[in-house]
Amino acid sequence: MTSFPVISRSLRRAGVVALVVFAVASGHFVTPAGLHGWHWAHILLQKLFYLPILMAAAWFGLRGTLLTAGVVSSFFMIHVLLDWGGYRMTQADQVGEVASFWVIALTSSLLFRRERRALEETAEAHRETIAALASSLDLRERETALHSKRVQEYSLLLARRLGIKEGDTLEGLEMGALLHDVGKIGVPDGILLKKGGLTGEERDVVRRHPELGASLLQRIPFLSGAREIVEYHHEKFDGSGYPKGLKGERIPIGARIFAVVDVFDALTTPRPYRSADGYRQAAAWLADQREASFDPAVVDAFLRIPYEELRDLAARFGVALKE
Repeated sequence: MTSFPVISRSLRRAGVVALVVFAVASGHFVTPAGLHGWHWAHILLQKLFYLPILMAAAWFGLRGTLLTAGVVSSFFMIHVLLDWGGYRMTQADQVGEVASFWVIALTSSLLFRRERRALEETAEAHRETIAALASSLDLRERETALHSKRVQEYSLLLARRLGIKEGDTLEGLEMGALLHDVGKIGVPDGILLKKGGLTGEERDVVRRHPELGASLLQRIPFLSGAREIVEYHHEKFDGSGYPKGLKGERIPIGARIFAVVDVFDALTTPRPYRSADGYRQAAAWLADQREASFDPAVVDAFLRIPYEELRDLAARFGVALKE
């Protein structure tokens, strides 16, 4: 099913294309054919009829591009017929101009479609590589390949409940949730997998993993949104977190969202040293940490998600969430 934000964006783009067609056609009609002081503007506006066709090819599929070419051709032909008493060479040129609209529409639409397909394939390859890396990180520390996938799904669900439908924040969450602990690559196994309590020095080593992870992602432009999640997911709303001690809304919204779901998943999954909490216990703990560890608005939005929805999501990724 096509989401409302995608439909809304398509309608906005269609409106822009229609506005450009109307503006170019109006200008073309206002500056008549023939030799006069504004003849250069008439020729320029005639060439600008290609602009909405190219915009449609970039934004829409073949049908949308051909529809735009049809509208442009109709406007252009009306103008041609009004001035049809001109020279045959001019008439031939005008008819050729209409034919070129369709050639450009077909060619550009096919080229843009091929480009979009290549970009989608590249993006899918990136997602699969990142998912494989996240699974390997989970296997190293938690002996499960599903923690990162669960917190990713929790994060996207919570973001949508907060009204975040599309854009960089959602994309950053999608990748950042999978890669949130990538910095633990730099933490020795003797510390990361230690069964007992950590010494102060060992704790300091573990607390470096957000900055290590952010450093690893620094040179990957398409992961800039994910980098915020990796670097700031251990910040606390009252400023007592790490590594920067950010407070309140200075913490990026993606990191504030992820902090809630990461702790929820940690509480509701069994660990070697303790059993899993039920949903009610975890929810009570999150509510108690409003304004201290977590953004109150984010916690409230999470607690409004029905238990059944969270239970079904957890079950799909290996956890039986108790009530």
